[in-house]
Amino acid sequence: MVYAPHPFFNARNLLEQQTLTTFIKNLNGLAGPLKGRQKPPHLVQFTTQTTVGQALRELAAYNILGAPVIDAATGEYAGIIDVGNILGALVEDLAGDRDMSQLPDDEFVAAQPRLSGPELQRVGDAFTAKTLGRLLHSGELWFKGDAESTLLEVVNAGFKVRLAAGPGGSLAGAPALTPVHHRVAVFDILPGEETPDGPVPAWRITDIVSQTDVVRFLAANLARLDSAFDASVSLLGLVQGPGAVRTLPADAPTLAAFAYMHRHALSGLGVTDPGTGVLVGNLSMSDLRGITAARFDTLALPVGAFLLRRAGRGVDWGRDAGAPPAGEPAEWSPELQRRALVAVPRDTPLREVLHLLVRHSKHRAYVRDEAGRAVGVVTPTDLLRCIAG
Repeated sequence: MVYAPHPFFNARNLLEQQTLTTFIKNLNGLAGPLKGRQKPPHLVQFTTQTTVGQALRELAAYNILGAPVIDAATGEYAGIIDVGNILGALVEDLAGDRDMSQLPDDEFVAAQPRLSGPELQRVGDAFTAKTLGRLLHSGELWFKGDAESTLLEVVNAGFKVRLAAGPGGSLAGAPALTPVHHRVAVFDILPGEETPDGPVPAWRITDIVSQTDVVRFLAANLARLDSAFDASVSLLGLVQGPGAVRTLPADAPTLAAFAYMHRHALSGLGVTDPGTGVLVGNLSMSDLRGITAARFDTLALPVGAFLLRRAGRGVDWGRDAGAPPAGEPAEWSPELQRRALVAVPRDTPLREVLHLLVRHSKHRAYVRDEAGRAVGVVTPTDLLRCIAG
């Protein structure tokens, strides 16, 4: 039997040759758009006794989305918490005992509580007094990458992107049935305490590696990648067709939109013009960067207004209580389209999509048809899934 070579053999081999030690060293040597966001001067981490409010304030102070959590009782690694996990827990709290699991998506969105800004702030005050230990789920993230783990191991076992092929054998793979992980912790293995059976290894977190970090590394090595990266996103099965990409109209409530994302384990979704269905923006968990309990009131805004308010205030969006209104609904579409939205035609090579994601520091590149509707989306998970095969 003759086996065809993996279409992304070179990229896969590149990840397999990189240990986490060499990868982090190479990553720190990147410059320009490849460099990514500035990391905090020290590793930010919490314990299971840290309150949600404290965690949000520290994440906002360092302009990061997530951090590792240590069990306050045992000192063991408990997992990674990020703003998406926190907002998902808020959504579950608000749902209470109502079972909405069988509702179609449109009814699910409509059933979300419509709270005013002041009401959301009052809810937020109680919610953010909870500790992180009440939000984490046991066994959420077991992979422990050490210095000698390969980058391919991190992609497969850490990010958990590898799935069976989707319908038609597309390289993009089947839709995820369980959430992938967007970041993993990197550990040093220390000798630990001596016991009659020998030393018990101790694990110390030294760094965090994200899917975006791996994508930046790939972009820095474009010349070494396979010819498959020259294939179009359509040929690679990353164009699903009209209606297949998850979107919500710009007049949907922001809290309901994040509830919808939490329901489908999405890190982002397309935002459309309420009248035409044309793709005009993207709502991402990254848009929660810098949020604290004091700004939970912004979740009461329609998505279009939330995104424009977010764009106008950046990281310090919580400091200016007198910020100007985010405009009327008729103004949202043209204003949103002025924001950096990575959208490409279906014949765009994967190599160019990779370049655009890194250049614009985005996590999603949409594929649009001639009418401006979203017919596909490419994320770091999709890229890594192609390579992992």
